[in-house]
Amino acid sequence: MRNALAVLLVCVLAAVAAHASAARAPRLAAYSGTGTWISIYDRVAWRTPERVVARLRARHIHTLYLQTSNDRQRTAIRRPAGVGRFLDAAHAAGIRVVGWYLPSFTDNRRDLSRILAGAAFRSANGQSFDSFALDVESTKIRSIPQRTRRALQLVAAVRRALPKPYVLGAITIDPVGARYWPRYPFRRLASQVDVFLPMAYFTARTSGARNVAAYSRANMRRVRSLAEDASFPVHPIGGDMRDATVAELRAFLRAAASTNALGVSVWEYGRTSPTQWMLLARS
Repeated sequence: MRNALAVLLVCVLAAVAAHASAARAPRLAAYSGTGTWISIYDRVAWRTPERVVARLRARHIHTLYLQTSNDRQRTAIRRPAGVGRFLDAAHAAGIRVVGWYLPSFTDNRRDLSRILAGAAFRSANGQSFDSFALDVESTKIRSIPQRTRRALQLVAAVRRALPKPYVLGAITIDPVGARYWPRYPFRRLASQVDVFLPMAYFTARTSGARNVAAYSRANMRRVRSLAEDASFPVHPIGGDMRDATVAELRAFLRAAASTNALGVSVWEYGRTSPTQWMLLARS
């Protein structure tokens, strides 16, 4: 009887988790599938947004992750004309666009203003980001407890300021490899955001297909364990593509699929080779 009840409980919990995951799916469409990243420093990409988008469409990329600014810039939107062009071209091509911003946590009022400006941005044709993500990694505040507290305060302020159904992402450390932020607040962040995007940069952590696969799977498991939610949506970001072999990238993609990743992306657009694009297109 006890064994039967235990099996029944496991089945019920699995069904609940599956239902929760399915309910989240439509809202998290921007983070599903394959993606690539463009920072404010990729001058070549920003010169020709329409050409970049055409290439992404040809390579079957679902989502473009586009940086709006960071704490070192003088403005909330570093390249507003370029952002508008990217949004117009991407949406016309059926590609989603997620904006992202890197705060320092030294001036939360300024960072909040800039994040909200990014989330509210509209192109000349009325196009806006499909979602927005906060890059929670800055170490400008050296005290770990203070850094954690300020990060959580900022994320909570963003969550309160955005409309309730707005999908918010958090770009996080990789808990298996990162050592610069002990006790990273995955569980508390999970109550404020809808998806984690761990910087699972295997090119900086290990080498060889087998090791990359093990590292990637471990990160997925560890993020969800620390979030205390086995079904929490996770979208891992792969390493610097200049340093990734074909076998290693394939191992990363397979590991993501085997751990039910919501989607997958690699860093970054200007560093991805034709062969690597082909692997992404097949994933």
